[in-house]
Amino acid sequence: MTFDTFILIIFILVSLLILGVLVLLIRQIKKDGRLPAEKLTTLAAILFLPVIIIIALVFKGLMDWRSEIEFEKNRVEVEQFVTSAYEPLAESQQLILTSLSKMGSLLRETEELEIAFPSHFQLIQKVDKQRRLAQSSLYKIHKESDKEVRHAWISHKTMDSSDVLAKFSKQAVQLDSSIRNAMKKNQAQLYGTQDDLIRDLDAARKLLDSIRRPAKSEKQKLKNIETQNSIKYFSDRTKDTLINFLGRIDQRLQNEIETLQEVIRLSGQQMAKVRSYLLKNQDLEQPLSKVIADWKDLEQSSKAHLHQILYAAESEYIALTLRLKENNPAVKAMHKSLQVNLPYVVGIALKKRNRINQSYSFKRAN
Repeated sequence: MTFDTFILIIFILVSLLILGVLVLLIRQIKKDGRLPAEKLTTLAAILFLPVIIIIALVFKGLMDWRSEIEFEKNRVEVEQFVTSAYEPLAESQQLILTSLSKMGSLLRETEELEIAFPSHFQLIQKVDKQRRLAQSSLYKIHKESDKEVRHAWISHKTMDSSDVLAKFSKQAVQLDSSIRNAMKKNQAQLYGTQDDLIRDLDAARKLLDSIRRPAKSEKQKLKNIETQNSIKYFSDRTKDTLINFLGRIDQRLQNEIETLQEVIRLSGQQMAKVRSYLLKNQDLEQPLSKVIADWKDLEQSSKAHLHQILYAAESEYIALTLRLKENNPAVKAMHKSLQVNLPYVVGIALKKRNRINQSYSFKRAN
């Protein structure tokens, strides 16, 4: 019995079973006598439609199953044919399929990064474009080689198999060479984006370093301003992602940034408290306004520094996520910059906070 006959028998049995259930249901309703004959006929007609739909779905499912089995069978036969003709071609075909699968994952990755990190949207989009170009070139060579392989396989099955195998063995060497050259070109396209990631890391690091050592040249000052202006709003989710990332680099960095966040929270809280007291003590406007201004200055400067730190962390996070190596000099330099500048920023913020807390003074009586 052939496989197609087996599928046909299953379909007939399932269809008869479904129709049998429908007939039994109608008979039971008729036996109960709760419906007039004309309504029973209408009900049977109504129930017949979904039965036909179910049978059609069963047929489609069986055909899909048959197609999958046939496809898998053919795939195995094609692989055996290619291996017998020139084994390196079978290996390169599998390699390109693996690369295409990885490329699909990488593209989904960049799509997620574009949404989560708007400050680096243009950079991520550029990498995404390069990856899509690489995917397109890989898919093109895969499609072309697969077409040639299937043509040779069908010819091998339907024509002089020895003649086809001898000719295809020579063709297979050329196909293998084309695939491997395409793979090398693909890697070159992907590595080309690493320079963009390094430049972005360097720009973020120099902006962070300017907190402690302001840029001297006008060119670098303008570059830092440009980088600063590119920083967008950080959502709470993005902040959490970056802070946790810093914790994985060095737990002390996470502790420091959480301290800075607490200073910002306290500054806003204290500012609000003093403002509420000022409303009821207008005669103290001069000293209380000074305290409010000091808390506001601390809050704003700490937020600006926090954004520079988060931007630097974001640059490193994106670079590593987009496959820049951890031992890359630009990544190592960023590590060092964060480890030096973050404690420095927190130290400044804590000194300002203590100075404000201890700024009370009084005029001595004559």
